Amino acid sequence: MGKEEFFSEDVLTDKLYDRTVIKKLLSYVLRYKASGLLSVFMVLITTVLFLLGPYLFGYAIDHGINKGDKTLIYRTALAILGIETLRLLLVVAQSYNIQAIGQKVMLDMRMELFHHVQSLPVSFFDKNPVGRIVTRLTNDIAAIGELFSAGVIVVIGDIFIIMGIFVAMFMLNSKLAIITLSVFPVIVAIALWFGSRMKNSFREIRRKLARINAYLNENITGMKVIQLFNREKKNYHKFSEINDDYLKEQVKYIRYFAVFQPAINLVSALAVGLVLWYGAVRYMNGFLTLGVLVAFLAYLHDLFEPIRDIVEKYNIFQGAMASSERVFGLMREPSEVDYLIINPGREVSRKDFRGEIQFENVWFAYNGKNYILKDISFHIAPGQSVALVGVTGSGKTSIASVLTRLYEIQKGTIKLDRIDIRKIEKTGLRYVIGLVSQDIFLFAGTLRDNISLFKPLPDSDLLGTIESLGLMPFIDRMPQGLDTEIAERGANLSLGERQFISLSRIIVYDPRVMILDEATSSMDPLSEVLIQNAIHRATRDRTSVFIAHRLTTILQCDKIIVLSKGEKREEGSHEELLRLGGLYSQLYKVYMKEELIGSG
Repeated sequence: MGKEEFFSEDVLTDKLYDRTVIKKLLSYVLRYKASGLLSVFMVLITTVLFLLGPYLFGYAIDHGINKGDKTLIYRTALAILGIETLRLLLVVAQSYNIQAIGQKVMLDMRMELFHHVQSLPVSFFDKNPVGRIVTRLTNDIAAIGELFSAGVIVVIGDIFIIMGIFVAMFMLNSKLAIITLSVFPVIVAIALWFGSRMKNSFREIRRKLARINAYLNENITGMKVIQLFNREKKNYHKFSEINDDYLKEQVKYIRYFAVFQPAINLVSALAVGLVLWYGAVRYMNGFLTLGVLVAFLAYLHDLFEPIRDIVEKYNIFQGAMASSERVFGLMREPSEVDYLIINPGREVSRKDFRGEIQFENVWFAYNGKNYILKDISFHIAPGQSVALVGVTGSGKTSIASVLTRLYEIQKGTIKLDRIDIRKIEKTGLRYVIGLVSQDIFLFAGTLRDNISLFKPLPDSDLLGTIESLGLMPFIDRMPQGLDTEIAERGANLSLGERQFISLSRIIVYDPRVMILDEATSSMDPLSEVLIQNAIHRATRDRTSVFIAHRLTTILQCDKIIVLSKGEKREEGSHEELLRLGGLYSQLYKVYMKEELIGSG
């Protein structure tokens, strides 16, 4: 299988913004209309208060200082103090309100994305590294949250300030205002040139950060293998390459930003110089008062602050857009729920479920090309126990995967109680079919949590079920019983103990059909006897499918299905297949030899 079929780099559009993405982002903000409108209202008030300051300075010079009116100077000073105090209080309230909106939006998006990730089919996780998905839920949503908390409404305020300053400038002196406007085409050209380059750099930074997270997750998860095979140095060099790649992109972005800010400052200085020169000439010729010139220069100084702020928010906007494309791209991945909406399934009753299984000419491939199961057909009667036998790679585990609909078949039909499983609602299907996988996953928590899967069940029920199956010796081994703390992925347990928990979990779940994939592998003889007896009790009066390499498991089954290279080769009881003298007979001789060696 080619690498591109499973792990692909993020592909992002080259647009400055995507209208669909913007609409989706706004839909989250609109959930908090009242808070948003309050912030906009406070922005308007602070803008008006901000614009009053320079005007009052100029008024105080022309009508107070020049005329020697001390009373007017005192009143103007007090007015400016009051205005600035009120403005600062509104800025504090506005900042708190905006931050609260941003945090709420982040919460909503993260919960929605997590819910969607849980609904994705298992095949999606085969093709996407865990680290990349974690990046979507953490870094990318944080970048979007920053847009809401420090971007959108603040930019609205900056735009209002710029517009207000220009209105005030034209009211004070239209000729000076026109001179100021003459430098704006230069600012726009600089912003567009740098903006397009910083946009692409932002996207590359996010993509390469996802690569770092994916590589870190893979290495930390596989640390035992890395250390056992002395891969530390090679993996370090590989991580160094990925990290250096990320660093180069960051430095590239910093270089753009470092040049951009001085360029804006240079244009600002040019505008101040032009206004100061022309304003001074007009003042000396008696066409302009000193107060108006001072007020105009104050407005000009204040004009470039919101422009710089918008540039910074533009960078935040670019980062948020890049992150939004990723997050919403993940949200667009078709989930199992989407499939159910298109193909609504009927619910099944666990009480009335008999457990009849029928495969009819089933073909299945993980990647849609190389078939793992090829034209498989068999029938399992209600309450019957069946063993799937074959060498590694023959398709045994794949049968369990398609029977539980972790993966969908390409051709053929699978029926449960004569109902096509594609017409059965998935949640209900998994209530009646339980799988004990050879890949045992345990959560960090207590033994109780891992058996009940955090379902609030009384200890008496858990212990009663375990005791009825004869598995109490496993509980007795645990230092704190059901309160024993389990490390992440069960790192503090033996493989046999992990298999006990996995089996106990499915027995407490009480499905009508049980699939046991290598349920007793890697166990000591005593533990195996306990588990085998428990399995025998648990599968009584249930349909059960055993995927096994152990002779003890095979012999207790009503029927054996022999697989080879994804095809069904033989089917029958143990005695019938031995008399046939085919593939099963050969496998049985190998099993017998292994058993003799093991017992010897």
